[in-house]
Amino acid sequence: MKLKHLLILAFVVLAAIPLFIGLQFLNHQTGEHYRQLFEDHMASLSLIAKQRILSVVDRIEDNTALIASRTQMRISLSLWNTTNDEAHKDKLTKILQDAKFGLDHIKDIQIFDPNGELVATTPTVTPPLPLNQSKVNASGISLQMEEALLVIKKVTPLILDHQVVGYLRLTFFTDVFTNLVRDRTGLGRTGEWLVAIRHESGDALFAVPLKYDHKAAFTRRVSKDRYDVPITQALLGNETVMGYAPDYMGTPVLASTRYLKDLDWGLVAKINEDEVNQLVHRNAHFIYIAELVIVALAILVGILISVYISSPIEKLRSHVDKVSKGSLEESPEANGWREVKELTTHFNFMIQTLRDLNENLQEKVEARTQELFEANQMLEELTIRDPLTNLFNRRYLNGRFTEEIQRAKRYNTPLACAAMDVDQFKVVNDTWGHDTGDDVLLRLATFLDHKIRESDILVRLNGEEFCILLPVCSEKSAVPFLERLRKDIEALEFTAENTVFNITCSFGVAFLDETNQDMDSLLKAAEEALCLAKEAGRNRVVTYDEVLSIKKEST
Repeated sequence: MKLKHLLILAFVVLAAIPLFIGLQFLNHQTGEHYRQLFEDHMASLSLIAKQRILSVVDRIEDNTALIASRTQMRISLSLWNTTNDEAHKDKLTKILQDAKFGLDHIKDIQIFDPNGELVATTPTVTPPLPLNQSKVNASGISLQMEEALLVIKKVTPLILDHQVVGYLRLTFFTDVFTNLVRDRTGLGRTGEWLVAIRHESGDALFAVPLKYDHKAAFTRRVSKDRYDVPITQALLGNETVMGYAPDYMGTPVLASTRYLKDLDWGLVAKINEDEVNQLVHRNAHFIYIAELVIVALAILVGILISVYISSPIEKLRSHVDKVSKGSLEESPEANGWREVKELTTHFNFMIQTLRDLNENLQEKVEARTQELFEANQMLEELTIRDPLTNLFNRRYLNGRFTEEIQRAKRYNTPLACAAMDVDQFKVVNDTWGHDTGDDVLLRLATFLDHKIRESDILVRLNGEEFCILLPVCSEKSAVPFLERLRKDIEALEFTAENTVFNITCSFGVAFLDETNQDMDSLLKAAEEALCLAKEAGRNRVVTYDEVLSIKKEST
């Protein structure tokens, strides 16, 4: 066999075959990498959806606490319980109508006596259900179907002088679930969202219409013994990503499960495995074609290099044969050493080319890993930021609040919590439109962010309500600071349709003490002070001590 043919065979064995095996391994790793990215994508989507639901629940808790904190309402209910005087009942109705005014997300409000009998209600199309028919969880929140609409009901006791004088039930519209079910962005053509509550039998009861069963809400169940079904795993409290799991239709799906512990609700984001495999292997065809092209090029290059290397050697051999036969007199020694040197140079070039190819592959893997890390960081940042003002949200406050309370107790330093609300913000929206209202909130957030200290924590709770956490700040320092802040806000000028207008804000502030020892009590105390500031005429700073003084006077 000629040298040229031997070199071609050697190049194919040493270059093309290992290259083919390496590309096959890379293709397999790429498929697993794409699937892992898709699983991370599903987990991120379900986490964001869970946070959206929890933020709505936080707003429900805040609105309920704000309405339940009305002292006059509890006093009137207590008087109705003892006298059955219609005047007290009429007063309760007026209080509820006033509380509902401007809160479009609240469907209706009812007050019940301690026995669960209806006392007062806002106007409603259908008669309200008795209190004992509302199945709620430990948080007092339940999902129900009412007038062909999915609503959330919140029940909370009304306490006066450490005694339960009745119950308050608010019914909220559930735009968050409606939008979640309709908007399947990121879930492909077969994906959908599942939300389920626990049936009294322990089974998973779907609470929203399903993509393949529009009448499934509060009718279709999945047995609690079906541990292989994602919605059952969600209600078991397992937050995980499940592959090739059967959904309610028996179709294999890729699903991410989430559990809302305080509500005892399950949430699942799912997509059919057929579509996942299509997406994962969509690039496989291009990779296979690239493999064939690369191997063909390797073989072609090997042939060319073999011919290039073998040609001078064969010429040298022919020259030597001629000399040995006496046809040539000059020695080929110099030319032979030159050919050997060129051969060595070509081999070194091939080794360097393979080394560069390996380094390029390593750099691409590191670049893709960095992109994935940055994407996960961005998703985490989105879950703790308010999308309009870019301030921190309630989820971020929950973690930092506990840290600051522990720090204040450890070092025996004061801690102030201020609840702040824009006065008559609905008038701004009704007069100038919601775009102007958003501009006002954005500019106000920027202004507040520049006024507070670096150690202070500024959070947008909901709508036009903000919270400022002031570490190492006593009442002597906090109240003057908030007064200056209030006056500066009153001096701000806003422009809409060539008209200049001003806004004012009310503040309620409470301090960490023996009465308010944790986040819930401290924030609630600040909001009660804020409520008193509103009732006292707005545009003022009220401390929780003033609230306690009024309560003592009323008793």
